[in-house]
Amino acid sequence: METFDILNSPLTGTNLIEASAGTGKTYTIEGLFIRLILEKRLLVDQILVVTFTNAAAEELKDRIRSKLLETKNAFIEGISADQFLNALIDNHNDTKTAIQMIHDALINFDTAAIYTIHGFCQRLLTENAFETGGLFDTELVTDQTDIQQ
Repeated sequence: METFDILNSPLTGTNLIEASAGTGKTYTIEGLFIRLILEKRLLVDQILVVTFTNAAAEELKDRIRSKLLETKNAFIEGISADQFLNALIDNHNDTKTAIQMIHDALINFDTAAIYTIHGFCQRLLTENAFETGGLFDTELVTDQTDIQQ
């Protein structure tokens, strides 16, 4: 098994990252999110982040937003305590554009697609109700106890 290189990992294709608790999965997702904005020039609503629990989704939202702010400040100051951010600064020649892209991501962060698996499925069913022949007010039920009774 090889170590995942957050700075040089390709942003195309498929990568499987297997990691146990406390190994930096959230930090890696934050870094990949930042790289997608800076290197692929994606907008926050063009990046999908899916996790298992509501608590994990909320933590991801908080952490990614904080990392965006930290990244913006690092580009403004030209240095950071975070080695990953310092490497990003070194890799980007156009600091002004990088700051603007991160600023735009912060402004539009409420459109970020950060969901639980159920939340993402609910969004797809709602947004594509006509195409799928489903109801426009479809509701995913995770606890079926009341229905069964």
